Amino acid sequence: MKQKNTATTSQKQDFITLANNILDQHKLKKTALRRSIIYTFMENKSKSLTQANLIDHLSDMITAFDRASIYRNLAHLKDAGILHEVEANNYVFCSHDCSSHAHLLLYCQKCNKHSEVKDHNKISNFMTALDGFKFYGKKKPIFLKGVCKPCTAKM
Repeated sequence: MKQKNTATTSQKQDFITLANNILDQHKLKKTALRRSIIYTFMENKSKSLTQANLIDHLSDMITAFDRASIYRNLAHLKDAGILHEVEANNYVFCSHDCSSHAHLLLYCQKCNKHSEVKDHNKISNFMTALDGFKFYGKKKPIFLKGVCKPCTAKM
């Protein structure tokens, strides 16, 4: 379900500036569509978005776009490690560079919220517990899917 855009003009400008910085860091061309995609994910930071959700959000921001361009840009942003695909055609925003270490995302299958484990000691302990198996690659996180505490409390 689409949430109403409640960001102030100042917050929107901050998001756009941050989107430009992210694109610069990853050496990607800064286009209005890419900025809008990143902006939409930042605005919905703890939720995953399907391609259909994203298109719905973008239709309020951009008057003319084609779906093929959106799919192509999602692939570029995913390849760059800016977005992660948690399930087929369902993406989350990555809030930090995960190319130099293991990256762990917790994903709730009930509410579609996600949380990144940013404590490198916890990640290291988890990787040690895997007894030498390496389940991640460059810019590829490990996803643990389940049900978050708030959703469990509602069950």
